[in-house]
Amino acid sequence: MAGGFDSDSDVNAQSGEDGEGGELSSEEDDELETPAQKRLRLSQMYLKSLEKDVEQDDGGFDAADLDRDIIAERLQQDVLQHSGKLHLSVASSLLLPIPSSSIYHTPSRAHRGPITSATITPSGHWLYTASKDGSIIKWDLRSIFSPSSSSSSTSKEAPRIVKAHYFPKRTPEKALRNPELKKALEEKGKAKELAEGHEDEVLCLAVSEDGKVLASGGRDKVVGVWDVEGEKGRWLRGLGGHKDRVASIAFRLGTHQLYSSSFDRTLKLFDLSTLSYIETLFGHQDAIQHLSALRSELAVSAGGRDKTCRFWKVTEESQLVFRGGVASRIRNVLDGGNEEDGIDEETGKRRRNREKGEVKYVEGSIDVVAMVDDTTFLSGGDSGSICLWTITKKKPIASVQLAHGVNEYESETEGVIGTARWITALACLPYGDTFASGSWDGHIRLWFIDPKLRSFTPLTTIPATGFINTLQLILPSLPAPSASKKEKEEKALVVVAAVAKEPRLGRWMRFREGKEGAVVAVVRVGEGARVVEE
Repeated sequence: MAGGFDSDSDVNAQSGEDGEGGELSSEEDDELETPAQKRLRLSQMYLKSLEKDVEQDDGGFDAADLDRDIIAERLQQDVLQHSGKLHLSVASSLLLPIPSSSIYHTPSRAHRGPITSATITPSGHWLYTASKDGSIIKWDLRSIFSPSSSSSSTSKEAPRIVKAHYFPKRTPEKALRNPELKKALEEKGKAKELAEGHEDEVLCLAVSEDGKVLASGGRDKVVGVWDVEGEKGRWLRGLGGHKDRVASIAFRLGTHQLYSSSFDRTLKLFDLSTLSYIETLFGHQDAIQHLSALRSELAVSAGGRDKTCRFWKVTEESQLVFRGGVASRIRNVLDGGNEEDGIDEETGKRRRNREKGEVKYVEGSIDVVAMVDDTTFLSGGDSGSICLWTITKKKPIASVQLAHGVNEYESETEGVIGTARWITALACLPYGDTFASGSWDGHIRLWFIDPKLRSFTPLTTIPATGFINTLQLILPSLPAPSASKKEKEEKALVVVAAVAKEPRLGRWMRFREGKEGAVVAVVRVGEGARVVEE
């Protein structure tokens, strides 16, 4: 929480006076202070910290001009952020369709290999991309979010995404220049921690909510930690522990706690503020393809070919298992019920006859997940279906079949064969009613989630040729067009995608017409956007 205090010692340090006498009197006052007086004092200090934030944002503070509505709004936002419920309603206020001038691309030849991941800071100022060539690039997005970007987009000099810093792949020659690393080579496991960068493909990226720490995971089984405060960045440490490639990572919002998933079928939790390992979570029976986390100590993971999503309650040391795939009697037994209970024989016969004429695409793998709020999440897999789940039910509460269509090809013996385009990426606006999905049909699709969390419908599409390997949605505040302080800041939904010619975790297919790079789409939000408690 902005302006919050970590402990009473921080409060006492600010309220106490210099000198030993002041400290003693402060301690005596604290002992005589009632709980009600303490709550009042902490509330007053919190409001002062909010006023200080307003002063920093506006460039100058005048108590007479302080807008109490802004403070009340921030208090409401803090409460809603910690409620764990969906409260950002923006889908109905998006200014659609998206103009082509609001879609930006990074240069296609910045990396020497296919793009695997792209992540953006919550402020929208910095973008990071990773590649199978082992490199990471930091991009400056401030020019495309400047007040003049909308007017200059029609001119000859349109705003561009500018490269800010390059983190190269680690080579043996470069690694041996470090004298500490030479000693570490003799000790098992120490070399990868000290050597700067990744020695193999970088498969995933995540940036902390404050934008100061970047985490990366790769085929070399290492979780890399980077200090990216400022325009450049530096390597801090490589965290080991996984026995196979690191497939996905995610920060817990508001903290430096990091979840990582691997092909070794485990999730690990790290604290990057101390660069330390916390614990390992077991349960999946196959490689964990993807994971998602929000503000609470919860996470959701996709288990690939074990066809399960697992909802992890870290503090309770428990997990909920949600099984995907086609319905069957065995699955009904595992889920603790029978699908045909309460259905008469005639109705069951009509249902079976109707299903005989339908072409079914069986889900053999759950590849991606995205948390909507603390009780709801989305999943996608190789059947092309997107499913909406809640932790109170064992089956999806809503689903869309073939969300990205069918990929048809002609066989010499079988004729035209259609296969579902699997869902390669999913991302939801944290605690919001909008999410995005990707495949390789040439479009990123935006969806609207019903406020009652019972269904979802398509909103619009964003052109993107190639495999959509990762997606991310943020809702930053854009600078006001005019210099007046009274002018309200604009909101925009920013969609970031990593687009490549081949999938992130392998080379099962190659799309020759695809483009390499990151796509940044800025969708303006109208006045109707609101923050509500559902």
